[in-house]
Amino acid sequence: MAYRLPTFALQTSIRHLCRYGDTDVFPHLPELAFVREEAESVVDELVALDLDTFDPGTAVEALGPKSRYGFRIVHQLPYLDTILLLAAVIELGPRIESHRPSQNNIEAFSYRYALNDKGSIFRGDRTFKEWLQAQLQYVQGNPGIEHVIATDISDFYARVNFHRLENLLDEVAPGHGAARYIKKHIKVIRAKQSFGLPVGGTAARLLAELALSDTDNALERDGRSATRFVDDFRIFLAAGEDPYDALAFIAEQLAINEGLSLNVAKTEVYSRAEFLARVKRQTADISDEAEGAAIEALTSDLYFDDEPDEDDVEKLKSMNLIGYLREEVAKASFDMGRIKVIFRALKITKPPEAIQYIIDSFSTLVVFSKEVTLLMQELEAEEFSCFDELSDTVVKAILSPPASSIQLMRTWLLELFVRRIVPLAPSHLKALDGSLSTSLDRRQLHLIRGRLGDKNHFRKYKTAFGQITPIEQPCFIWGASCLPKDEYETFVQGIKPMFPMPTGALFLKWAAKQREKLISKLESSVDEHQE
Repeated sequence: MAYRLPTFALQTSIRHLCRYGDTDVFPHLPELAFVREEAESVVDELVALDLDTFDPGTAVEALGPKSRYGFRIVHQLPYLDTILLLAAVIELGPRIESHRPSQNNIEAFSYRYALNDKGSIFRGDRTFKEWLQAQLQYVQGNPGIEHVIATDISDFYARVNFHRLENLLDEVAPGHGAARYIKKHIKVIRAKQSFGLPVGGTAARLLAELALSDTDNALERDGRSATRFVDDFRIFLAAGEDPYDALAFIAEQLAINEGLSLNVAKTEVYSRAEFLARVKRQTADISDEAEGAAIEALTSDLYFDDEPDEDDVEKLKSMNLIGYLREEVAKASFDMGRIKVIFRALKITKPPEAIQYIIDSFSTLVVFSKEVTLLMQELEAEEFSCFDELSDTVVKAILSPPASSIQLMRTWLLELFVRRIVPLAPSHLKALDGSLSTSLDRRQLHLIRGRLGDKNHFRKYKTAFGQITPIEQPCFIWGASCLPKDEYETFVQGIKPMFPMPTGALFLKWAAKQREKLISKLESSVDEHQE
C-alpha cells in the first residue's frame, strides 16, 4: 500500500506556512525561508514521497509559561514534518468540515475549514471578536434567554485522547492514506503518552476541532443552545432551564466520551443583563470607550492579530499603556491574555517611553519573553541600538530563574541575540556556551555564532557534524555560512550523505547558493505574520 499527497495539498500547506509561520509559540524556523524560495522544487520532490513508508521525526518539546506559576508543554516540528502533517490535514479538511455542525450556525464557531488565495485554510470571518459579536446578536435576538454559562476545558490540547482521535479520523476518512499518516505522525510526536496534540501549529487546530465535533453534535441533538470557540463554551438557558443540568450534560459528555473535564475555576453563570453588558464592553469600538473598557475591547480586537483601524490606533496612543502593563505585572495572579494584548498594543503604537521601561524592568518582564522580544524588535527598528546597554542584563536573565528553568523563555531571550536586537560580546557568548546544553539552546547559539562570524567554532565542529543532534544541524549549517565561500561549499558537499531525507539535498544546495545572504534571512523567514 502506498499513499502520496496530491500537489494541491502540498502547495496549500507551503503557502500557509510561508505566510503565517510554523508555530505561534516558538520563533519561526529559519528553514521556512528555504521552503518559500524553493517551493516549486520542494513540492516536486514531496509529491513523489510515499507516506506509508516514510517515518516522520519527533517534535521538539519544551516547557513554557502559562500563568505566573503555571506551565504547559509546547511543540515545534521540523520543517519537513510540518509541511507533511499540515498537507495531510488539508487533504482531509473537507471531510473534517462535513463532520462538524453547519457553518451557517454558531455552534462550532472556530477554525472552519475554507481555503482562500491569501494562504489561509480557515474562514476569515470567524475570529474571536466575531464570535463575541455572534453571541451578542444571538442573545439580543432571543429574548427568552435568561442566563448564560461560560466555561472551558481544562488543558484541552494536552488532554485530547489519541485513541478517540484515531476513531474520528477513521470515521471521517475510512482507509484514507492521509488519515493513516496523521495517526502515525501524532503517535511519534506523543510517543510517551496516549493523549495530547502538539501545541502551537496549524494542523493541530483543525484536528482539535475534529476532536470536539461529537460534543458539538451531542449538544445540538439534545436541543442545547450553545456555541464554542476552541475550548471555550457558552451555553444559553431559557426560563426554567437549570445551569446545573446543562453543566452536568456537557461535563458527562466530555468525561465519558472524550476523557476531558471542565475548568471549574473558569465556569461562571451570568444573568442575561450581566452577559450582554460584558459582551458589549468586549465588542465596543476602542475609540468610543473609556481607557479601562478600551483595553477589554482591544482584547477581542487583537485576539487573532486583527489590525485596529486608524481611529483605534489614535485611541491607543492616547492611553497609558505602560501604566496598564505595570499594573497587570504587579498583580499576584497574571491575566496572561490581557498582558499579551497590552504588549500587542505597544507594538502597534511604539511609544518611545517603552524603551526605558523595558530597560528598567527587564528582569520583571522575562516571564513574557516572547512578547517583550517582539516588542523590542519593533522599538529597535524605530530607534536603532536603543537596547545596546542590555547585553549583561539579558545574559544574566538567561542564566537565572525563571528562564534557566523554562526552555521557552530561554529560547526567546536568545532570540534577542539571534535577531541582533541586543549585541553580544565574546565574553557573554563564553558564559552562555558554558552553561547552556539543551539542543534548543545549542540551536540558537549556532545562529548567534554565525551572526558574530565565529569561524573557529564552525571549523572546530564541522568534522564532527554527524554528532550534532538533528534539531541543531540546520542551524549549524546556517551559522557556518560565515566561513569563506570555498570552505563552506566543501563542508556542505561533505555532509550530503547525512541528509538523505526528502528535500535534504535540495536544502544543502540552496544553502550553498545563498551563503552570503543566509544570516540576513533570519529576519524574514515568513512573508508577513510575526510570531
